[in-house]
Amino acid sequence: MTSLDHPQLSGLGRNPSAPQDVLVRLATHKAGRHGISQRRGRLEDAVVDALLTQGDCNTAVALHGDRISPEMRRRIAEHPDPAIRNAFTDFVRDMVDRKVQIGIEALEEAYGQPRMMLASAPSPSLRAAVARAWYDRPLTMQVELLADPDPQVRAAATEHRNPGVPPEWRERCLADPAVRTSVARYVPLTSEQFAQLMRHEEEELHQAVAGNPHLSAEMVAQLLGIDDPLVRVAVAQSRHVDAETRERLYALVEAERADGSIEAEVALSWNFAEPD
Repeated sequence: MTSLDHPQLSGLGRNPSAPQDVLVRLATHKAGRHGISQRRGRLEDAVVDALLTQGDCNTAVALHGDRISPEMRRRIAEHPDPAIRNAFTDFVRDMVDRKVQIGIEALEEAYGQPRMMLASAPSPSLRAAVARAWYDRPLTMQVELLADPDPQVRAAATEHRNPGVPPEWRERCLADPAVRTSVARYVPLTSEQFAQLMRHEEEELHQAVAGNPHLSAEMVAQLLGIDDPLVRVAVAQSRHVDAETRERLYALVEAERADGSIEAEVALSWNFAEPD
């Protein structure tokens, strides 16, 4: 096994057919431990024991929850090294502080509280993390997050279309700088709301509006004159645009890309649209 290179050791560690004795031997290699940490399903106690013996706090991050037996969880909880004991919790809390999305189950495990309580935690960073991770939260909880006093929480609560923004909250959200751009991407807009958004001189806001699937033909027509590759590509994808107009818009963006426009390259190469 020592003749294998690092990618092979890592790949062998991830292999779901690798037997226990091979995994135990792999635990002596950093690349092997990395591969084992990416395996799906529960790890046998002998493998966990080898990882704890040969690894460090980075290895221990993956040893939590249903991946390991209750006996191994107790062993980690009683480990003399606090870096091992708290490896998973410290990792999750660091991700929260860095505003990196992490699963709602991981948040519940690391903080030891159900998601309903975490959504009302004193820390705005934690409330925002819950808003990013709890996709199927009830509408009552969504309303609480939309009313949160911290802008980062409100922003996190509106990053995705679901659970959405209730009709009675749309006007308030469209007037809120913290969430206006996110909400403009997906909520149905009245003619007055559309006009108000377009009066703002924010390119990102105009791009968000252009990608809104609920725009009327009149709204789309007003976007045709905006000199922005991302807006042009979004408008070209609208059902209200005829084939000739679509080809003209794409030709304009292609010409900008040929002239070296990074924005045009992004508009033609990256598709941020979500399926309706």
